Amino acid sequence: MFDAAVYYKTEKGREEVNSRAFHLTARLRAALILIDGKTSGRELRVMLSPLGEVEQIIQQLIDDGFIESDFDLPSASVIAQTFGSLNVSR
Repeated sequence: MFDAAVYYKTEKGREEVNSRAFHLTARLRAALILIDGKTSGRELRVMLSPLGEVEQIIQQLIDDGFIESDFDLPSASVIAQTFGSLNVSR
């Protein structure tokens, strides 16, 4: 989660809010509802803190395709699969 990033709902996220089609847990659903495409990661961290581990909540919503960010980087596993193990020595 990046403090400067803005997180927004995907089509799947909007569908979940409107119809509960994917049966998110109450905690994930509450977080999803608060994500509005305008609020920064820093502000979301404060707003979502009563729900528990904010980093895990955001990452779960990203991994499951409910939200995206204007500043997402690939996960470490994607980088490792793409580039393999890099040894950098000086």
